[in-house]
Amino acid sequence: MINTTPATTATTINIVLGRHEPNSTTSSSPSVFTSPTATTFTAFSQSIATTSSALSFSSSTAVPDSSPKCLGHGFDASVEGLIAAVVLPTAVGLFIWLLFAILRPRFRQLYALREWFVQPDLRPKPLGSSLTAFLFPHVPLVPAIDNDVSDAGRSAALDAQLFPSDDQLNQRALWTSLLIVLGWRFPLYLVSTPCLAHFAPPAIHSGAYSVLQDLSLLRLLELVDAGALNSNPIRTRAEPSGPDHTHTRIIILTALTLVAGVLPALWKIIKELNRAVEFRHLWMEFKCEGKEMAWLSATRAPGLVGWGEKRVKDFLLKSGLSSAVEPPRRSRGGRNGRAERQQLSEYEQAYLEVDVQSLFSIGDTQQLAMLIDERDEILENLEIAETRYIASFRTTTPDPSIADYQPPPPSDRPYISRPLPLAPGAREKRGRRRRAVNPAFAASSLAPTSFVAPSQYYKLRGVQGVSGGRFVDSQPTFSDSINSRVIGSRFQEVNRNSVAFGRLPLGSHVKVERSGQLGPGSPPASITYPQIPDPRLYGPNFSIEYFQDGEGFEEVVDDDWVDLTKNAPGEFDTDFNGMPPAGPSNEEIPAARRETFPLRSRGGEEPESMAPPHLRLQPAQPFVRPLDGMNYGDLGDVYADITQWRSRLKAINGEIAEVQRDRYNDIADGARIKGWLMVGKGLRFLHGVEMIEGRAKEDIRWDVLQNERSKLDLVVLWTIVGMVVVLLAAGVTAACGLALSTAPDVAHFLPFLQPILNAPPLASGLASILVPAVAATLFITVALALVNWAVNVHGSISISGGQLLVFKATFYILTSTAAIWLITAGALIFAIEVFSSSNTSTPNNRTTTVANGSVYMSVLALAMVINAAIIFPGLLLLQPFRLWRVTRAERNAVTPRQRFRAVYPRTYNPSFAIGACILAIVFASTFSMIFPLIGPAVTILLLLTLIAHRYLVGYVYARTHSQTGGMLQIWLLKRLGTLLSFQPILLGLIFLSRRIFIEGGVLLGVGVFVILFVEIYAGRKMRLPGRKTLSPITQDSLERFASTAKTSQLPYVDDEQTSLVSSARGTRTRGSMASVLEMMSLTLAVMPSPSPSRGPVPLQTETLDDLTATERAARTHPDAPPHLPPLPFTDHAEEMSGILYAPELIAPQPIVWLPNDAAGVARSEAVDLQKYHNLQVTLDVRAKEDVMPRRSSSAQGRTSR
Repeated sequence: MINTTPATTATTINIVLGRHEPNSTTSSSPSVFTSPTATTFTAFSQSIATTSSALSFSSSTAVPDSSPKCLGHGFDASVEGLIAAVVLPTAVGLFIWLLFAILRPRFRQLYALREWFVQPDLRPKPLGSSLTAFLFPHVPLVPAIDNDVSDAGRSAALDAQLFPSDDQLNQRALWTSLLIVLGWRFPLYLVSTPCLAHFAPPAIHSGAYSVLQDLSLLRLLELVDAGALNSNPIRTRAEPSGPDHTHTRIIILTALTLVAGVLPALWKIIKELNRAVEFRHLWMEFKCEGKEMAWLSATRAPGLVGWGEKRVKDFLLKSGLSSAVEPPRRSRGGRNGRAERQQLSEYEQAYLEVDVQSLFSIGDTQQLAMLIDERDEILENLEIAETRYIASFRTTTPDPSIADYQPPPPSDRPYISRPLPLAPGAREKRGRRRRAVNPAFAASSLAPTSFVAPSQYYKLRGVQGVSGGRFVDSQPTFSDSINSRVIGSRFQEVNRNSVAFGRLPLGSHVKVERSGQLGPGSPPASITYPQIPDPRLYGPNFSIEYFQDGEGFEEVVDDDWVDLTKNAPGEFDTDFNGMPPAGPSNEEIPAARRETFPLRSRGGEEPESMAPPHLRLQPAQPFVRPLDGMNYGDLGDVYADITQWRSRLKAINGEIAEVQRDRYNDIADGARIKGWLMVGKGLRFLHGVEMIEGRAKEDIRWDVLQNERSKLDLVVLWTIVGMVVVLLAAGVTAACGLALSTAPDVAHFLPFLQPILNAPPLASGLASILVPAVAATLFITVALALVNWAVNVHGSISISGGQLLVFKATFYILTSTAAIWLITAGALIFAIEVFSSSNTSTPNNRTTTVANGSVYMSVLALAMVINAAIIFPGLLLLQPFRLWRVTRAERNAVTPRQRFRAVYPRTYNPSFAIGACILAIVFASTFSMIFPLIGPAVTILLLLTLIAHRYLVGYVYARTHSQTGGMLQIWLLKRLGTLLSFQPILLGLIFLSRRIFIEGGVLLGVGVFVILFVEIYAGRKMRLPGRKTLSPITQDSLERFASTAKTSQLPYVDDEQTSLVSSARGTRTRGSMASVLEMMSLTLAVMPSPSPSRGPVPLQTETLDDLTATERAARTHPDAPPHLPPLPFTDHAEEMSGILYAPELIAPQPIVWLPNDAAGVARSEAVDLQKYHNLQVTLDVRAKEDVMPRRSSSAQGRTSR
């Protein structure tokens, strides 16, 4: 029954529908709607008296209109804020994409890295330089997974197609997520429903419902609250007179959520999960041939502490856990020894359930790592000095030609000379730069990055200058003794028979040179000339022949050479940076110190009769001379640096070889052993082992093996993660409060939000939509960065394990804090009026208000997704921070090695690459049916991320880390299946708040079923055979190994303690070793297997270490030709690819990497270093002619005795 006043019925309807005549005066009385079941709804229509002048006055004021509006009848603050949140991030995102399209062809070293860094058969087809070329790369959008892998192992390119990498499998996961989100937009239940402003109760104090909520579930919920549903929990039906069919809409919504939302997505995820699990089985069976890699720490096997490596191998062999843990060796009599008698046939090895095929002892290499790091610094200084020396010369011709042309220096600002520093060593400090460390994986175990360092790190060793807690004065240097103030007399001596200065007469004046050594000086009355060093030592021209007789060196000069100290033509005069000469000197300069260079022809030809420089016929061959402005004093300083760093490099090479030999002896004796690395089958059954899922040398965290993490590190890690989560929850709560500033009655109870509510609509919308979305995004980004840092510092024994741990932490933080807590905190803040009211509200009112608040938070989720939709994929492509670091490092690079380390490729980080997509998928799986407007935004984000991911995986990211066969992707698919339960659970809770028990119970039950089904199904698919499936003989062998490993033979074993067993070799001999291979062969009887017979594990990656594979690194310049002749030898990195000792133990003597020049100075320096100093040298390769023929360094080491 409906009771209304006839005179005001039409006016009341017009006001409710949002229509009103401006020149009318109306009044109304309460309108009561009564249903047959005694449910009454009262709508109060306000009395309005307006005139045209009143309307014009109200329109001119800035008072915001907080009355609710219907969709299509005007914009409120939230709509204007959302429009601003769409326009501003879109403009920024499009600018980022356009900037990347412009910069991409200009920075091939960063944006087209796979076109020149990886081996030629793995390089993609080059892209053009057009702006849209990166949108259509020559790589598949969805990498295919082939079930037929019978051709595996034939070539690296074929294996790359048969076994996609982990980043390509992530690309498939993104494609699956995109297909799922595309089917989650079904706003059919909102068709022909009344506007939310017609049924939503007005705010008691301030605020109103947003117009955007007309596109959400609140529109149907307010229709339910208006009395269209029966409160009977069992017989729920629509009101007979109501045309909205509310109950039918709820049934349709429930059916769409389950049938069209959950079931197809669950089927697609299960199908993709089966395919990923099958791929991993094929990867382990064919790619890895069933072999695994594991780490056994000495702390988990105290019974093996003190055992030499051979004893551990013999124990595994006797226990039946190994078929042949070391290669057979031939005895002196020509017959195979004990190792051959214990070899099993291939048939027997195939049926071994546990087979340790390789074992490597890992000892303490901290001292060795520090020495190698010091050698790396010395090598860098030597290469800088050589590069400076090579760049000091140029090729010129006897007559002026185009070869003499040098571009003039930029004249933007005048050159102002600066005085030299007075303090000694200030020049070196001023030019000191930050050294670039080796960026290759598994290159060093130096940095013990941990929250708590080991006890040895807090010991002081080798302290000098301290005695009894007091500082002891050190002896002054030779230069200090000269420059210091002396009381009395002191004689300083210098060798008369100096090679550089000739025989000095008695009583000659001497002075202190820049190097701090004494040299010949001039009397005070005479003019001082700059010191001219011996051109035999500094000059690049080798046409002058020297021979030695009884008195010294005599020089034979060709006819076309002239002594510039006697006949110096004017055209050779250049600016001198030191003291200018005032006149000729009467002193006789030795012949060995004369400056000699070819003399150009000084004919008196007219300038008009001379041919252009590029057409002139030169009378002689071009020659090499220093650059203009470069005098011999500067060349002497440069070459003095070369001599110094070259001597230090040779000295530290010998010291490192000595320490390497000692560490190999420690491994043989079982002293200072940290643990053992194993390769074989069934290693997961061994007691105390930790699996290395990457199965590659580059997957091992050598610093973690040297400094194992303790329980205290674990406590510190989770304490940091907990604090980060708490702070993130506080930041998200603040963002939720800001987003709800215009919601009904929120600003009244939070007075600091009142200015936002009273602000103009645009400002209020920016403060309530854009600002909280940006703030929440920044909070989440900082929190994830801190968690990433903390997990990496704690460290897993493998890089793949650390990446999986970071990815799991990222997923759980995004799901729990950034999504669930955001919804919960927002719902509670939205219901602050109900909880703060003094009236005794029923629990039903509180639950309904909290449910409305959870739906209201979908607008903030939409704004966050819109902010990241275009900007996040653009930042993935642009990589602004890496672009800045690479360009700065290239600008500061002097040597080719520094340039190589500056552009070394960045590896794939799944947490960074798809972090925003995970949060978007969480929001989509929660609000896609509740707030359908979020679906298109998530679709755009996933689509653009997939486009960016396709280009980055195909052209930018190098696979320098190991692959796991899709382990992370399987876990991600399982978690995506779990996310499917979020929407049914939230929707069921909302229905239960309205006492709709049947549909709510069904949705809750389906959500719980999805969680249980996905966990059980994925667990059964991923479950590996357990220990009970092994044969009794194998189980008995494992029990014997476990009992021996658990039994501790020493109550305490310190790192400085020696082994428990005496070595059969007796006293350690100290002699010269030719190479690392000989050390392993003589000490441990271990030699690397040849390439054809090398096993699949450790897996090969695209890592390129410039210290062990310098020749290959020299061919990876972006400007190098795509097809170079292959190396005629196997470099050290390839030879040691199957050896899993610490990288410091197998580190060879470094190869000096010099730049190439047209004058040939670099080649002459390379010949000098190789011939006279036994230092291997390679040149930077820019063309086929730059390749230097050389034998393998390992082979040379084995033959040079």
